[in-house]
Amino acid sequence: MIKNGYCDSVIPKVRLAVAGVCVFLFSCTAYFNTFYNAQVAFDEARELHSKILGENYDSIVVTPSQEAVAKYDRTIEKGIKVIEVFPKKKKWHDDALFLIAQSLFYKKEMPQAVRRLRQLEREFPESPFIPQVYLFLVKAYIEDGNLDKAEEILKQAQQRFPQLDDDQQLTLLSITIAIRRGGKSQAIGLLEQAYMSIKSQTVKLDLLIRTAELYIELKQYDKAIPLLRKSVRRKEFPFQSFCVDRALVDCYEAVDSLQAAYKLIQIMVEWKYYAPYMDEMVYRKGMILYAMGNSDEAIKVFRKMTSGIDTASISSDTSSFTAKALLQLALIYQKTKEDYNKAQSYYKLASMARDTGVKKAAARKLSAIEKLDTLRAAHHKNDSLRSKRIYAIGELFRFELEEPDSAFEQFMLISRDSASDTALVPKAISFAAHIARDELHDTACGDSLFRLLVALYPASEYAKIGQRELNIPVTVMTRQDSALNAYHEAERLFYIENDVKGAIQEFFRISNVYPELDIAAKSLFAAAYFSDNVLLKKKTAKTLYEKICNRFPETIYCTEQAKPRMKIVVDTLANLDRLRKESAKNQTVKKKQQPSRGNKDTPLPEKELSGTAGSYDSGEEEGPLSAEELNDGNTSLPDAEPAIVDTVSAPSSR
Repeated sequence: MIKNGYCDSVIPKVRLAVAGVCVFLFSCTAYFNTFYNAQVAFDEARELHSKILGENYDSIVVTPSQEAVAKYDRTIEKGIKVIEVFPKKKKWHDDALFLIAQSLFYKKEMPQAVRRLRQLEREFPESPFIPQVYLFLVKAYIEDGNLDKAEEILKQAQQRFPQLDDDQQLTLLSITIAIRRGGKSQAIGLLEQAYMSIKSQTVKLDLLIRTAELYIELKQYDKAIPLLRKSVRRKEFPFQSFCVDRALVDCYEAVDSLQAAYKLIQIMVEWKYYAPYMDEMVYRKGMILYAMGNSDEAIKVFRKMTSGIDTASISSDTSSFTAKALLQLALIYQKTKEDYNKAQSYYKLASMARDTGVKKAAARKLSAIEKLDTLRAAHHKNDSLRSKRIYAIGELFRFELEEPDSAFEQFMLISRDSASDTALVPKAISFAAHIARDELHDTACGDSLFRLLVALYPASEYAKIGQRELNIPVTVMTRQDSALNAYHEAERLFYIENDVKGAIQEFFRISNVYPELDIAAKSLFAAAYFSDNVLLKKKTAKTLYEKICNRFPETIYCTEQAKPRMKIVVDTLANLDRLRKESAKNQTVKKKQQPSRGNKDTPLPEKELSGTAGSYDSGEEEGPLSAEELNDGNTSLPDAEPAIVDTVSAPSSR
């Protein structure tokens, strides 16, 4: 049987007849009883699940309730027992496998469902369930995100079982694949083609809704609105009819036709067949009223929705629209009525709701209001940090409470206060300029503030931002710019000039000249890295790695780079020291064993030391970056070009 595009398990009539005889005339074998229990559990699960599926036409799989999941689990348990406990009795094995596969599918366990479907296809190629197996395979691969495989199986189904498309099942799956691939225009064409040939009124409505929603996603409201208007509302299909009207309300709101949206929502509220969706409709009515500027009427609507809700009952209220109405009441009192006490009380209720999204949003606003109260109260205690307190209030208004006009006022207050922290003033003006232009839609004011930044703070990063926002040539050279230019110069010395020592000295200089900038830690790591891996000066590298963690302990250049490399360097130095001692000892022994040759005796050259010791200078002095230190010992630079360095690990601004 096909229902809303879903294939339910079908037991051949002959088998049902046999089952009836078995149940009522004979004493039923344990084998059949096990299968029968699996079938009953599955039917019960599908009945529970279908109540959700029936209201979600656009999903292949909708998550079942816990009660339905328990029934699916029982189906799987009994189905497996049919196969494993009675391996020689094959009569009901394909039925059991199909029940197991469907149960796994509806539980959204797609890889396991695919394995069972493949097993059914492999072990029972003549089973009457094979056509449906292909449909479920396509759906499972779609749900699992493997669209290529879904398309491959769909083509096989079209070739082997063309009768499956008599009611557009295969076409609808093609449309689903197109939508999942992001090909909305292609999907619309397929939907419109299928609509012309489909006979089922329910499926026709589903296709129309899906087509309209794709137009809405593409913001082609001029095409969606006529399509939805011409659709006939039918009391036999209340949910589909409701979806049509809901989509039409969405379109009216999107094109700013709020009067039309309000008129339609009023009609929807009054039609008795839409009663199951009353909470959603009333909530939309309140939102439309608020968008129209009628906040008092909106408050009345939301209050009526939430009447009787208090701290004791909110956690047991299952309606997400009740929770959303509480949140909207809080927002209206905060932003429109400027009544923070009432806003706080509604945020508190909303933060206790079962709707996770509402709960998080309300808790965040509640926390922001509490912080705001604390900051405002500080004015009466200790106002020595006045500008920082005002700046923090501005940030709360802008980022947490979403009140750009209030945020603008706070930032401008800092700019006008002669006692403000001078470091905060250009930052506050920059924030105020962005708010004026982007959120208050006052371009003239925003541009004026950006020009003020350029004039008053010509050497700051905010002046540079102002020039960019004003679309004028950037002439500001900030410390960040100077530091970055110096870093690029150090890179040029290393990669282009092949001046490794000069590059290391420049990286080290940058870390000392610009210690407050992020690039300082990066530059110091560059000096350490190249000393370690190019000059092969392990003592120098060790000292620099230690400096990184002493000066910049929280950066990734310490935690992820310097610390692990420092251990390697320490181990290398210990090995070098051991090898030198062994070498010195061996030379002493050889001198004692060899006959005296007068002045012709010479010590063993360092290059004859075993292992890698001869490659490194372990006799480095402290003071790692003096010119003398960089040239000490008898270590020479590698013959290969510096480009052979592991540039994936090496620091770079590129």
